Amino acid sequence: MLQPTTLAIAVVAIAILIVALGLAGFLLVRHLSSRAVAEADRLRAHIVDLEATQERLEQTTESLKLALSSASAANQAKSVFLAAMSHELRTPLNAVIGFSDMMQSETSGPLGGRNKEYARDIHASGVHLLKLINDILDLARTDAGQGRLQEEIVDPEEIATDCLRMVTPQANAAGVHLVRDVEEDLPMMRADERRLKQVLINLLGNAVKFTGPRGKVSLRVRQNQHGLAISVSDTGIGMAQKDIPVALEPFGQVDSTLVRKYEGAGLGLPIAKQLTELHGGTLAIESTQGVGTTVTVFLPASRFVERIAPAAATG
Repeated sequence: MLQPTTLAIAVVAIAILIVALGLAGFLLVRHLSSRAVAEADRLRAHIVDLEATQERLEQTTESLKLALSSASAANQAKSVFLAAMSHELRTPLNAVIGFSDMMQSETSGPLGGRNKEYARDIHASGVHLLKLINDILDLARTDAGQGRLQEEIVDPEEIATDCLRMVTPQANAAGVHLVRDVEEDLPMMRADERRLKQVLINLLGNAVKFTGPRGKVSLRVRQNQHGLAISVSDTGIGMAQKDIPVALEPFGQVDSTLVRKYEGAGLGLPIAKQLTELHGGTLAIESTQGVGTTVTVFLPASRFVERIAPAAATG
């Protein structure tokens, strides 16, 4: 039987243990509660930050929408203005070209002294300015979404030959050798013949302009499984990779002393790119400064049409 003293000591020890356990539990609960409160405060602060961020994003999105709308309106106004001005300028310019042509042909009587040479210069300058105005008009129409194709069945081989022939006088004057590398028996295509010729003449003309005497410009046309690849390569001054996007911008001119000495408004490549894209194709440029440039136009195979065999003669 336990002694009263021993029993009392045991009761006291158990009471102390219970109190200690209660105190430890209280301290643990208070610690956990503090952590929970801190975590809740952190989460609330994070939610507030997220709400503020979302509000800023909504404001930024709205600002971007307004900026895009303003830019679109400004671009539309620019295109309309360019189209109107180009149209108004062409009428008097056509008269200047026509009268200067009459003067050159001396239909109204002989020209004395250097007057015929002056008439030739007026005519050449007028033709150059008219081409520039037509390029601006084409660019404005395409930017305004008014670019339209007059599609017909065309022969790529014939178009390539015609374009080379048209660029030959420019190449001869510059001392540049033209090379024709066109695959035979190419399929016929649905395309706007005038626009497609405009693309090739722009590319060939650019290549000749930036290629020095005794240089070479090649026109290569090949069919592949994806469509038709038309490449214009030159051995001219070339350009750095970083300058290619600049050359594709309307009125873009690569800022170098080599290029600045060549006349031009920087519209040839942008117009060729836009007209190619109107045909559902793409235009790619590879260039090395001091070595040369290759511009390749890809037209999709969906534009191919079968050649119709000539009907057999009947006896």
